Order: sequence, then C-alpha cells, then structure tokens
Amino acid sequence: MDRNNLITLAVGGKINEEANIRDKQSTIVNARIETVWSVLTDISTWPVWNQDITAVSEKQITEGLHFNWSMSSVSCQATIQKVQFERLISWTGVEGGKKIIQVWKLTPSDGNQTIITCEKSIEGFRSLFYSPQKLHSTLLNWLARLKQCAESNIT
Repeated sequence: MDRNNLITLAVGGKINEEANIRDKQSTIVNARIETVWSVLTDISTWPVWNQDITAVSEKQITEGLHFNWSMSSVSCQATIQKVQFERLISWTGVEGGKKIIQVWKLTPSDGNQTIITCEKSIEGFRSLFYSPQKLHSTLLNWLARLKQCAESNIT
C-alpha cells in the first residue's frame, strides 16, 4: 500500500486490515480517561513507563508532529495523523523498512475506568522477518504498562 493510502486509513482511525502483520488488543484501566490520555500523549515519558522504549523525542502529541523513537535496537520515524482529544491517536511510521499504522482508541467506562484499544498493522518486505506473535506480545506489554502507569500515576 502506498503512503497516501496509509495516511488515509490512519486519519480515519483504521489500520491496514490487508497487511500481513496486524493485531488488536484492549484492556480496562482503572483510571479516568483524562489520566490515561495524559499518560499516553506525553511522548517524553514513554521510556519511563515502558522500559522497552529506549529513546523518544520530547514532544506532546499534535496532528502532523514528526517524531522519532526507539524500541530495543529498532528506530521508528513516525507522524501523528489524527488526534481526537481523549478519544483517538493514530500515527504512521517507517521502522526498519516496514510501513506501520498504529491506532490508540480510548472509551470512558463506568466513570472511573477507561477501555483502551491499540491496533497496529505492519507491511512491506521487511515485515516478512517480523512475527505476528511478536506484535501481539508488544501490544499486550504496551497496554499493561500504560495501565500500570495510569493507575498508579507514576509520571
């Protein structure tokens, strides 16, 4: 899929359902949506609550923002495509020759809880060397760590 189509999907809050690697995971966070949103959108604190992330540019999320971040030994160049306050963040990126869409969706639940869903699609020749199980584990780790941070307010 070309870059413009990836951007169109991300702006619509969608991943590429035809990508050879994709996953979707959700969790319930025992924190208000404002708290979860604050943790998720402060990019500079990602390495604090997600130790798999080794470096990140120090910026707040806004549409059109270009930022770089590293996870383990892989660096990603990303662009925020859509921000709906306290509801959705989507970005597209290039990571080691792979084209990526990642979408975060937040839904308030029972006043003091938030349902957070993370979806990600990975495509391109280099995605042949990336397993669906690795993506699955990565998304579960992101969600678990975000949940822990938001519930304990460690940032």
